Amino acid sequence: MNDGKEHQTNQPHTRPPREELAPADYCDPVIEALKKDVDRTLLRENLKLTVEEWLRKAEQFNASMAAWRGAGQSNRNREKTNS
Repeated sequence: MNDGKEHQTNQPHTRPPREELAPADYCDPVIEALKKDVDRTLLRENLKLTVEEWLRKAEQFNASMAAWRGAGQSNRNREKTNS
């Protein structure tokens, strides 16, 4: 008979063992190599945005991408008709 309760076991909840974290002074060579290509000023500016500003920026980016997709599709359609 199902009374709507989740199936419960009498065993205590245990987490799987956590893997050891790297020492604080460990530098991953891959991360260090990629850091030189990251514009940290842009990251800092984006972290200053409010949620509303961030969402507005994301909406503008999505609208821009949709316009680029539409332009690409129009160009492909034009190429098909000219062939």
